[in-house]
Amino acid sequence: MSDGGSAVDAPPRGRTADTEVVDTAAYAKRTKAKRPRALLASALATTVWAATVVFTPILVIVILGWWQAGAQGAVSTVAAAAGIAWLSGHGVPVDIGPLHLSIAPLALTVLVFWRLAKAAGGTTRAIGGRDAAAVRAAAGLVTILYTGLVAGAAALSTTGPFAVDLLPALLHAVPLIVAATAFGAAREAGVLPWDTASVWMRRGLRTGMTTAGALLAAGAAATGVAFAVRGPAVADTMGLYGNESWIVALLSLLYLPNCAVWATAYITGPGFAVGAGTTVQASMVELGPLPAFPVFAAVPGANLSDYATILIGLPLMLAAVFGVVLTYRSPDLRVPRVTTAATVAAATAAAVLGLLSYLSGGAAGTNLMADLGPDPLAVAGVAAVQFVIGLVGAALIARLFAVHRRAAEAELVRRDTVVIPEPAPNRDDALPY
Repeated sequence: MSDGGSAVDAPPRGRTADTEVVDTAAYAKRTKAKRPRALLASALATTVWAATVVFTPILVIVILGWWQAGAQGAVSTVAAAAGIAWLSGHGVPVDIGPLHLSIAPLALTVLVFWRLAKAAGGTTRAIGGRDAAAVRAAAGLVTILYTGLVAGAAALSTTGPFAVDLLPALLHAVPLIVAATAFGAAREAGVLPWDTASVWMRRGLRTGMTTAGALLAAGAAATGVAFAVRGPAVADTMGLYGNESWIVALLSLLYLPNCAVWATAYITGPGFAVGAGTTVQASMVELGPLPAFPVFAAVPGANLSDYATILIGLPLMLAAVFGVVLTYRSPDLRVPRVTTAATVAAATAAAVLGLLSYLSGGAAGTNLMADLGPDPLAVAGVAAVQFVIGLVGAALIARLFAVHRRAAEAELVRRDTVVIPEPAPNRDDALPY
């Protein structure tokens, strides 16, 4: 208050004339109250979208096939057929009349995994998650909602010639759902264990994944060669289906990744089975009668030629190459760490091949076709032996040459180094201009 003027109301303590006090506690309370609603809304939207993106093309293709076949059958049967195809992408065993199908098309499985990871990542981003609690909340809710969709599809698809058991369906689908949502949410939140792992662990895992990927690429190339060599037999098989041959061709494309894994098992050594009591290996082929399907028409019918037996040594050669690469990319690691990283790489590559062998196999019938694909344990075991020999042995040998090379480079640098005089300590000692 001034001496001769009127009183002026002063702003309350903690507030100026141009600012407003924000109750941080109330703001945090409102934000916390909105977070569950945002979590539920985003999880519901992303989950439905993930299922729709995969299911809609399947439904369109099934409807096209239904129309081309003369639109015979009820519409509910057509929708159930699309649901059966969608469920098979999750590894769910289904029954189509007398046919028991438990072999998942890996192309569809990869698409399902990708969309689920995107859904969990979008949910985590919507709630601003940056910690493990947000990852658990987002991944858990997406998993619950998507599992409900799988259970609903299994119940609705059990009609006409189709049948799905709910418990086996959930047992096969839930592990895939959990793995995809956990990966997507953790990646979006930036809390993947990869970020906190040691250097040698990350390099070992990366090398193992690269080795497995290179061997799978070789298996895919071998699959292409098999289809090209046995092209006439594949074409004759396609011709048996007439106007519906495009549906068979599409199914064959969905199962091409499975064929690539089988070819990888063939190159690795254990081979694969195409029916009960059969085996397809480089040194031995025992087959029974096969269904008229293009994929089976490309299966080798005889032993591998003598000049092509070099394929058997391909896993060992690839492991040796990537063992050398691991060593030359790890000059900062000592010999024990390099050895450990190479061992981790071998274990990772073998585990990846074993897991893919398990996912690519199954049954396409009840009697003769009840056993399809490679033996996961045999593939993982044989591959582990080859990878350990190739990766660890090549890494240690390359390390020996790398040590000598670095020593020679250090000696060369020492000899060619020119001694530069120290600068003047003060202005008086400096040379005049």
